[in-house]
Amino acid sequence: ASAQAYVFNATVVPTGSLSYLALWPNGEAQPVVSTLNAIDGTITSNMAIVPTTNGEIDAYAAAGITQLVLDISSYFAP
Repeated sequence: ASAQAYVFNATVVPTGSLSYLALWPNGEAQPVVSTLNAIDGTITSNMAIVPTTNGEIDAYAAAGITQLVLDISSYFAP
């Protein structure tokens, strides 16, 4: 069975100010909500549960450059 959602610890390591990071299911429209914010440019982590329809997710870092570290802690499957 394939995953229906992932449980991530998402960490950004920005080079400067980073408005926000968004994670969402691949193939769907980008949401207008953030997964985490790092406006002050510090290394920031947040737990996120991200659904998936095809086993993939998409990520977008707004208004900045960052490294993204995604640690999968678990997943939901049928």
